[in-house]
Amino acid sequence: MILTLNPFARPPEPVDPVGPETYFQNASSDLYNQGMSEQALPIAEKALQIARTIPTLLNLSIILESLGRFDEALPCAAEAFSLSPGDRRAAGHYGRALLRQGDLTYGWPLYLQDCNLRSQLRDFIPEWTGQDLRDKRVLVVEGEGYGDNIYFMRWLDTLRREGAQVDYICQPSLAPLVRHMEFGAIENWGGNCDFKFTDYDFYTSVLTLPHKLGVTYENYQWTGPYVDEVMPLHYGQRVGICALAGEGMSPTKCRSMHASQLQHVLNAMDRRHKWVNLNYKHSLPPECDNPVIEDWLDTAKIIATCDLVVSVDTGVAHLSAAMGVPTWVVLPGNYAWQYPSNRDVHPFYPTMRMFRNYGKGLDNAVEAVSDNLSRL
Repeated sequence: MILTLNPFARPPEPVDPVGPETYFQNASSDLYNQGMSEQALPIAEKALQIARTIPTLLNLSIILESLGRFDEALPCAAEAFSLSPGDRRAAGHYGRALLRQGDLTYGWPLYLQDCNLRSQLRDFIPEWTGQDLRDKRVLVVEGEGYGDNIYFMRWLDTLRREGAQVDYICQPSLAPLVRHMEFGAIENWGGNCDFKFTDYDFYTSVLTLPHKLGVTYENYQWTGPYVDEVMPLHYGQRVGICALAGEGMSPTKCRSMHASQLQHVLNAMDRRHKWVNLNYKHSLPPECDNPVIEDWLDTAKIIATCDLVVSVDTGVAHLSAAMGVPTWVVLPGNYAWQYPSNRDVHPFYPTMRMFRNYGKGLDNAVEAVSDNLSRL
């Protein structure tokens, strides 16, 4: 058999070997994804010593944040962004870090660079960027998770006060609550929505509203609950509990209480008060009230019967605080950007008190909440 070579063929491109910084970066990332941030940290630092790149800087920043070391993580996030301001991941991570620190002016636009804002709608409906809204119809599109939507939905009423008729594209389980708030609700069934482009003058993502409105913690004014009058009957001496967060997609599941932490909280409260289960599809012991919950309006109706809600970081905490119900939120050491640092009371939720863990997990935050419950 005779082999002939094509003289016009291009030689194969040389394959660059994986650099040592990439090896250490990947190794630390794997440990982080297994919940082993302490072991990942020195390896991530080694990767950064070899090369200061966007991946090595973001990797170290994320691992430091997972350990609650936000002040050390922030310079890494800032440097990654400075290397390439157009890098969406670097911008988004730095933006969330700034929001956590309370810098909303610079944080909002950077955060938005890494969000799905459904910008393809611009081809069919003009985007609202501050135009007069009197007698206009505005299509507002959901974003991120349930808690994020409830957090941002406060600004739907701002559009309405400006004269707009607002329709909100949202998950089906959120739609009954949106309609209760007297907005139009268009249910999003896995990307299938029923509406006509020609019915709207403008569209906007709900995530962009505080940026477009210039909202900061300094100029924000709480005008009262933006989810209210859900149920006029108030039972009294009832405390809602939500111990589980929707973190199925998270590599580091840290927001939910484990069984012994939940039991410690349940045992802390005097039996004169009644525990009310706000966990979706998860029953508590029979001595607790276990109502049926099918959607977010059901959850709101149950919250309305409570004097207090104790919740981990999930949509229940946002909904309870949006209703003006006293809310104690139990936060892990690596708390999300929606809960600004160095504050005990949330500046967007006057009735929300934040119990932060110091270090990994929820143990000391759970202990602090339990101590306060024992005094009720």
